[in-house]
Parts: sequence; structure tokens; C-alpha cells
Amino acid sequence: MATDILKEQYNNLQEENDQYKRLISQQKDNLVSLDREVTVSESRILEMLTVPGGILKQQGEHGRLRKHIRVLENKLNQDTVKFNELLSNNMDYRKHIAHLLQQKGLWCNIEKKFNRQLATQQNITEKLGERFNLAFSQRSEAEIRMLEMRECIKVETVNFTKRRMQLKTTIAHDAKRQTFMETKFQEIIPLEEDEDSKKRKQQQQYENGVKKMEMYMQGHSTLVQVTGEGDLRHISNMFIQNEQKNFAHISYINELHNRRNTLKTCTDKMKSDILFLEEENKGHDEKIKSLLKDLESELEKYSCLSDSLEKQCAVVQRTLDQLTTAISGLLDKIMQEVVIVNSDNIVHFTSILEESISNILIQANNLEDEYLVPEKMLLANSDLLPENEAVVETEHSRSSTRSIKSA
Repeated sequence: MATDILKEQYNNLQEENDQYKRLISQQKDNLVSLDREVTVSESRILEMLTVPGGILKQQGEHGRLRKHIRVLENKLNQDTVKFNELLSNNMDYRKHIAHLLQQKGLWCNIEKKFNRQLATQQNITEKLGERFNLAFSQRSEAEIRMLEMRECIKVETVNFTKRRMQLKTTIAHDAKRQTFMETKFQEIIPLEEDEDSKKRKQQQQYENGVKKMEMYMQGHSTLVQVTGEGDLRHISNMFIQNEQKNFAHISYINELHNRRNTLKTCTDKMKSDILFLEEENKGHDEKIKSLLKDLESELEKYSCLSDSLEKQCAVVQRTLDQLTTAISGLLDKIMQEVVIVNSDNIVHFTSILEESISNILIQANNLEDEYLVPEKMLLANSDLLPENEAVVETEHSRSSTRSIKSA
């Protein structure tokens, strides 16, 4: 909509400018025709004065010349009225040009603001991308650590099971050995019995002792074969040491159990942390996607707006270029010095043009007043000669150059 309105305004300005140029060309043509008619009338007057008896003819043609001059004055008045209308339109054009320049400045400020906002949004997206990459790297590191911990746990569990089986076998073997030795020691210790029972059972004890001695010898031989030691005290010390070792192994097993539990809790905590990080990464991914969608929509909107602003700026710049070229052409015709017209000094030069045009109108009105006096008709006609026009133009150019120097 804004581009269409600006195009319509531009077309209207161009049409009014063309009309203004046409009227200026018409005024110039009228002035040239008036100069030609004045020169023809002067030549006729000179011929009538040189011919004898031409005074009566001059008096007869004097009324026709007055009528013709009045007709020309009426035309000149009509042209001045049109020219005043053009000057008023020129004031409107100046206001419109100032408004367009103001709009151009506003659109430039809006474009700068949009560019700053776009830069801030791009910085936010870059920061979010860096955070996303950091979270992804942390997630990958946590996964790698979790896999390493799982492998370590598997190796430790395998070693633990192997060691546990070995300890169980040694503990079972030591327990069997201890029970066997206790039973044998209990069988060897003599029991206190009554004297009557001792006499009755001496034979049985002897026989049992022989059997037990044989069994003890067999057990001792097996212990010697197993332990490689023949001294019972040394064997008992070995059993005590084995029990201490078994207690140490049991404590070590309990410690391994505790380590396993701590590792399990650590792995569970790491799993929960990994799940939390995954959920957090999903949330960050969704936020980043939503932000990217919003930024893409805003970027499309701002790009469309920037394109429309660029088009409007181009249209306004073309109108300003055309106006500057037209004003520079008029100034080249009026002023002696070469003047460069741009968007900064266009208002000043339009005021100079208006001042020069008003001076020309004042001179034209003075010439009309001189035409009304019959006695000064020759002088009035002589003012319209090309020499006098050159004098007027030089005076006006001097005034314009003075105004430029003062500005």
C-alpha cells in the first residue's frame, strides 16, 4: 500500500512538474513573440517618421497599437496570474519535498533499528548454538564415562565372582578340616568316668583307642599330606592363620560388596543425570527450534519491510534527482556561476528561484506601467529590446549570486 501511494504521489508530482515546464516554455514563447511584435512596431514607427506625411498615418495607427498593447497587457496579466498559481503550487511542492525527506530519514532510522534488532537476535542464536554444542559435548562425555564405568563394573564383577568362588572353596575346605580336627581332638581327650566303668571298659577303650589311633594316624597322615607339616602345633597355628585369613577375606568380600553398592549407586545417579540431561537437551532443542522459527518469521517480515522501504526510498530518490536536475537547469540559466544542487541545499535554491521569479514579475509590472503612458511609448518599447533584457538578467544574476554568498 505504501509503495502504491508513493507511486501515485510521484506520478502526480511528475505531471505537475511537466505542466510547470510547459507553462514556463509558453511564457518564454509569449515573451519572444512580444519582443518580435515590439521590434516590428518600432520599425514601422521609424518608417512612418522617415516618410513625409506619415504623422497622420501614425496618429491613425496609434489607436490600433494601444488596443494591441492592451490586448497584450491582458494576456500578460493572465500569464502572471497563472505564474502566481504555479508559485503557490511550488510552495506546496517544497512542503511535500520536505515531508518526503523527513519520511526518508524516518525510514532510514527504522531500517537501522531493524538491523540492530536483527544483529541482537543473531547474537542470541549464536549463544544458544554454543550452549547447545556445550550440552551435547557434556552429554557425549557422560555417555563415554558411563560406558567406561559399565566395563569396569563388568570386569570387577567377573573378578569378584572368581575370587568369591575361590574363597568359598578355601573356606569350605578349611571348615571341613577344622571340624575333622576338632572331632579327632575330642576323641583323643580322655573322658572322666567312674572307676567301675573304667575297669569294665578298659578293654573297649583299648580296642577303640587302637581303632582311634589308627584313624588318628590316617588323619595325621592326610593332614601331613595336605599341609606338608608333621607338627600338630604348627598345623594348629596354620589353622589359626587360615581363620584369620578367612576373616580378612570375608572383610575384603564385604568391602567389595560395599564398593559394588557404591558403584551401583553412582551408576544409578549417573543414569538419572544422563536422563535429566537428555530431557534438558530435548527442552533446549525445542526452545531453540521455536526461537529459530520466530527468528525466521521476524527475518522474513523485516526483509519484506526492508524491500518495501528500499523501493520507497528509490522512488523518493528519483523524484528528488529529477527536481534537483530541473532546479539546477533553471539556476544555470539564471546564474552565472556553476551551482551544485543536492538534497541539503535544494530548499535554499528554490527560495532563490522564487525570489528571481518575483523580481522578473516586478519588472514586468513596471514595464506595463510604462506602456500606459502614450508619451513614453517609444521608451517603453525600447525597454523590451534584447540589450535591456541582458541588463535585467545581469542585475538579477548579481542579486542571486549575492544571496548565495550570504547563504
